Amino acid sequence: MRKFMAVPMAGLMVVAIAAPVLAGPNVSNTSGTGRSIYGEWSGDGTYGYVFAGEESNYGGFADIYQEAGEWVLCESGTPAPVDKDEPTPKDTTPGDEVYGFVGTRTYGYATELHLTLSRRLEMGTATGTAELYTETIDECAGVYGGDPVSETVALNVTATGVGPLASFRGSGSYKIPSEFNGHQNYRGTERQATGSVDAGSAINATFTFGYMNQVTWTEHINS
Repeated sequence: MRKFMAVPMAGLMVVAIAAPVLAGPNVSNTSGTGRSIYGEWSGDGTYGYVFAGEESNYGGFADIYQEAGEWVLCESGTPAPVDKDEPTPKDTTPGDEVYGFVGTRTYGYATELHLTLSRRLEMGTATGTAELYTETIDECAGVYGGDPVSETVALNVTATGVGPLASFRGSGSYKIPSEFNGHQNYRGTERQATGSVDAGSAINATFTFGYMNQVTWTEHINS
């Protein structure tokens, strides 16, 4: 859940390890901040989520997804997909009944997002422009999307903190004797949240689960 601080130290430092050791000592000290809003919703045949984040070194971004429809009983003799990479209608045993998803799937992303959180995570907002893609799905008829309709929409996410404010902190290190030494420290706060997301006419939902968090970190690398 903690997108900004849960990356393993080995993954954070792999680029530095790959640099030529013979180039001489390389010491770096970096720091950064991150904050995010996450929400998901479900009910009446609909499921979706949105993750909006802002990182001090890279700016704001968002990822959004929603599927709306139902699993229906396909008529007997529904052909299996030809492409092995395509999904197969759900086979529910016992018997020969086969179910397929019929509905739409919408997904997209946003860059240059602006995200604001209050200091104790009482409130949060994220605004920007998103590129959305909507696919029509009918697995019983062998229609698995692949030809999405795209649109550019305004993305607005709001969150209200509920429950107590939680804090976390930690550190990690990675060392190769005589070659590489790195360590990282991080700390932050998080809070569960209610909220909503609006993305044009395609997505307008209220969270059934959500949270906000913010984190700061420092990193030292000697290679």
